[in-house]
Amino acid sequence: MPNITIADFARSFGAAPEEFSARCLAAIEESDFSYRRFSQAERDAVILEVLRKIETDQQVIAAPERREVWQRGWAENLELFKKSGFDPRALVPKFLRENQPIRYDGDYILPANARFEYDYMTVFRIWLFQKYFVGLPGVYEFGCGTGLNLVLMAGLHPGGDYHGLDFVPAAVELVNSIGQHGDWRIQGHLFDMLHPDSAFKIEPGSGVLTFGALEQLASQHEAFLQYLLKQQPAVVVHVEPTIELYDEAKLFDYLAAAFHRKRGYTQGLLPRLQELEGQGRVKLLHVKRLGFGSLFMEGYTAIVWQPV
Repeated sequence: MPNITIADFARSFGAAPEEFSARCLAAIEESDFSYRRFSQAERDAVILEVLRKIETDQQVIAAPERREVWQRGWAENLELFKKSGFDPRALVPKFLRENQPIRYDGDYILPANARFEYDYMTVFRIWLFQKYFVGLPGVYEFGCGTGLNLVLMAGLHPGGDYHGLDFVPAAVELVNSIGQHGDWRIQGHLFDMLHPDSAFKIEPGSGVLTFGALEQLASQHEAFLQYLLKQQPAVVVHVEPTIELYDEAKLFDYLAAAFHRKRGYTQGLLPRLQELEGQGRVKLLHVKRLGFGSLFMEGYTAIVWQPV
């Protein structure tokens, strides 16, 4: 069976293999990244499943009822976290589904490892956080959900202060519970990215992260970008689905873009940052589509920038 190698990860991330730390290499070594390709008939069945999902899906991003959905979801993770004796493994979001086809390198594949998507993203997050957040006094994750990223960051850089911000109370309670029961300097705060509170200050020299969070704003990201420009963090890292990087002349990409539009996920973030760069207001440091994602779309494009 094919296996994703260190060189493959580096190509996916837009990195050099020598950038990978011992921790990153260990994460690759400890997981099974083998997979098989589908037969033509199997691939057709996968495409049919995607088409049916696009046709029948009723979820609307940023609809008013979604707030309660997120509240219930993060409350479930909070209860699991408590019942597990505050085990960080209980923080994995339910939407990271196991045992399903994965989008990888321009095709659908079937991983041997049920946790393939989570393990792949763990390797990516270790590389990303060590590259852009090392040495910073703190990091603020907006739309932090379960706080899973904050725990990883705090483990990689225990000297920093980590802040998880979300618009539903269950997420804030969960992040504060993590901080109270672990050896991490982690705090939770209520924050609505659609209506940023200018009184909430980002400490100078700190980093900012969004990870599948701006996608939920249904393209209403301008107010949050303006908030960040005023706060002047040292670096901003987005990991978000980015429809502008699909090649819709190809069926594989066309299907992902169609699902992105059907749900109403955010569009225009990358073009807006490119426009701001043209105005001399930001500097884009890294833009890379990973070529990796779940069955219906690729939620993982890295966009890294800093205010000028």
